[in-house]
Amino acid sequence: MTATTTSTDPSTPPSTARTKARTALRTGVTTTTVLALALAGVVLPTVSLPVPQAHAVAPDVEHVPVHGVDAGARHQKGALDDAVGEEHEAPAAAEAAKEVAPDGSTTTLPQGEPDEGALAALSERTTTQDFLVAGVTWDSSTSSEVTEVAVRLREDGRWSAWQALGLDGVTVDGGRAGTEPIVSTGADGVQARVRTADGTSPRGLQVDVVDPGTSRADAYVGSDAAPASSANAGTGFEIRPRIVTRAGWGADESLAGSWPETSKTLKAIYVHHTAGTNSYKESQSAALVRGIYAYHTKSRGWPDIGYQFLVDRYGNVFQGRQNARSDNPIGAQAGGYNTGTIGVSAMGNFDTAQPTSALLTGLSQVIGWKAYQYKLNAKGTTTLVTGSSTGSGTRAKPGATVKVPTVLMHKTTNETACPGRYLAAKMSSLRSSAEARRQAAIKKYGAVRWAVGAPTRTAPTSAQTPVQWNVRSTYTWKAVPGAIYYQVLYRDARWSSDMPSTNYWRILQAKNTSRSVTVNMKHGTSRDLVVRAISKDYHRGPMTTLVRTTTRILPQSWSLSSGWKKVEHKVYRGDVAYQTAKGGATLSLKSANQVRRVVVRGATNPADGKLQVLVGGKVRGTIDFAKPSDGDRIFTVTLSGQTDGTVTLRKVADGKKVRVVQVALTRW
Repeated sequence: MTATTTSTDPSTPPSTARTKARTALRTGVTTTTVLALALAGVVLPTVSLPVPQAHAVAPDVEHVPVHGVDAGARHQKGALDDAVGEEHEAPAAAEAAKEVAPDGSTTTLPQGEPDEGALAALSERTTTQDFLVAGVTWDSSTSSEVTEVAVRLREDGRWSAWQALGLDGVTVDGGRAGTEPIVSTGADGVQARVRTADGTSPRGLQVDVVDPGTSRADAYVGSDAAPASSANAGTGFEIRPRIVTRAGWGADESLAGSWPETSKTLKAIYVHHTAGTNSYKESQSAALVRGIYAYHTKSRGWPDIGYQFLVDRYGNVFQGRQNARSDNPIGAQAGGYNTGTIGVSAMGNFDTAQPTSALLTGLSQVIGWKAYQYKLNAKGTTTLVTGSSTGSGTRAKPGATVKVPTVLMHKTTNETACPGRYLAAKMSSLRSSAEARRQAAIKKYGAVRWAVGAPTRTAPTSAQTPVQWNVRSTYTWKAVPGAIYYQVLYRDARWSSDMPSTNYWRILQAKNTSRSVTVNMKHGTSRDLVVRAISKDYHRGPMTTLVRTTTRILPQSWSLSSGWKKVEHKVYRGDVAYQTAKGGATLSLKSANQVRRVVVRGATNPADGKLQVLVGGKVRGTIDFAKPSDGDRIFTVTLSGQTDGTVTLRKVADGKKVRVVQVALTRW
């Protein structure tokens, strides 16, 4: 191979030199040749060779087991040195989260540092495959409480200082617990150190190192076209920055799984940083994103990359999560606060280096765009409710409401040093820059309006709501002008669980063109089903509720006292009923949640008796099965509000029989 050396003016910034070099390569004509032809009177047409297209790149992940404390490593010089970013740095008072009491008063959350724990594992210095991204993972079911993790890498034959890795506290079913990733310009060795609360090593502890592979397009970091803008027609997309799409950075979509959760709205934007190197080349940025994606999916078992967007030190903006450009998919940017927020990760370690002006511009562009789209004041404040993510290191307790800046740092709500002291110092100016972009967009395009209207539903039948008596049912709506398809979303829960917040939705159908949806619901489930139109530019419209409904609870979940017997007859719906004439006999559903109505389906007859309906030990109504004629009837007892507790049907001592066929507990 012949080496080629390019000489540049020392005063020319590296990025400018790269641009010039690329321009020369793309035209394929040297300056000397152009000059010679010009002197000869020959005019050349402008010619650009095609830029290599990005392609999906399959990463290679190597797992390096860590077995307790290695005796030899323990006695090496520097084995227990402090790690960069090891302190769980508290935000400044002006940036700190404040807990909001029911009376509206606020209290600044405790800023003390957690116990660093005891040394539980220290691996030997291990040679690995070449890699750009690494992280430490362990079995999510381990009983060890991990308090700190640090690694050091061998880069260019030298071992780096210890680098602390953040604990994100995010796990999914079948996945692994672990740290945030660390990035490198190229490493081939790793050493890990772990502390836990009791000094025991987590089960399945290992370091995962990722070789993200290469793409011919890496050196060109392709971007999608900037969105078209039109005055006085604000849709929220007019100031969207140029974004390197997932195809542009070579995402292997076979690694992505089902992650249908999406936030209804946006309340806050988190700023992150990645640990590791600040000296990567622009041509390595796409590979670093691929490496983080592979670590999150292959090592952690997540269905996608954790962040919605990433920004490199050259100002390039990368799409993270699928659909992040056009929707608001829930990510894994801040344990306990992932719903209703997004994460923008600055690629670099800003505990050790200042962010570049290009990176700050890229951050400002993304934040300003999202703030405009969702009508957020980037310099304002908002409130978030703390979730119950295990091990997420939230400063507030689960369930607490906290007041935070609309554009906030990871360490504002979680015990971490992220996004580093130098980027933290830029937060005020970053908010101001993003808000200036939003205000300029409002002035030029107007306030954001829905780009497409809301669907009009076909009213559900009495067989569909408040109880969907058949497990399978179809709901329809009318066409919306300008819609190319419709997105159908839902939230649901079993009768013994609370319904999720309306800030959280799951996508049932991403691209529905039929204007109808057939749903299958499990027994004992309540569901809120909504639809919204999507325009040709992938802009979302407002949600329309198709139905709020509940299915019946199977008798297997009923608790029957003595005196009941099972009777069969074709006149009963499902051919089965449960009958009793014993006064005081009960049918109970224990630990019911958010009950608004108790709906009972039963057989009637002039000679039949009565049942009392109790919720939480209190009588809420009485059902009289004595009707002028035999029949199949539905009885509803409505409560004054949603109520938790045991639901009991108690036979009145009147000497007459009752026959209960089906029972449902609705939320609405």
